[in-house]
Amino acid sequence: MRIGVMLAVAALAGAGVSAQKSTGTDEAAIAKVRSTYQSASMAQDAAAIAKLYASDGMELPPNAPAVKGRAAIEAYHKSFAQQFMLHGLTILSTELHVTADRAYDVGTYKQTLMPMKGGGTIDDRGKYIVLLKKDGGAWQVTHAMYNSDLPLPAPPAKK
Repeated sequence: MRIGVMLAVAALAGAGVSAQKSTGTDEAAIAKVRSTYQSASMAQDAAAIAKLYASDGMELPPNAPAVKGRAAIEAYHKSFAQQFMLHGLTILSTELHVTADRAYDVGTYKQTLMPMKGGGTIDDRGKYIVLLKKDGGAWQVTHAMYNSDLPLPAPPAKK
């Protein structure tokens, strides 16, 4: 199951912040990345999600190959939006570390998805890690990885 967390997963900062050599300004800027990511995900705005990544950023989604670069990340999210509608997403940072121009964020997510081809909603929860870099004064996602805490659904019964 593909997780719409894109946090990136991304999408960072928040509760349980621990930082070295960082400022409240860095943490606030990373929190804005998280907020923007969550809003863009809820709107299923693939272009807005991709803009949060560095030009050579990578997303490492579950059950799919890695996607590298903004164009590939945008295409991945467009494809996802054609398969699922996101009905709810909550991202909670549990650990944020900032050192100079690099940061990592670890946390959890909850989401509700609905298949576009019909069927009931799917409640999912899982964890993520997002790596960021500060470039030109702005924080960008360099790598985002996330996966579900729930097992994959059972395959259909053979006839």
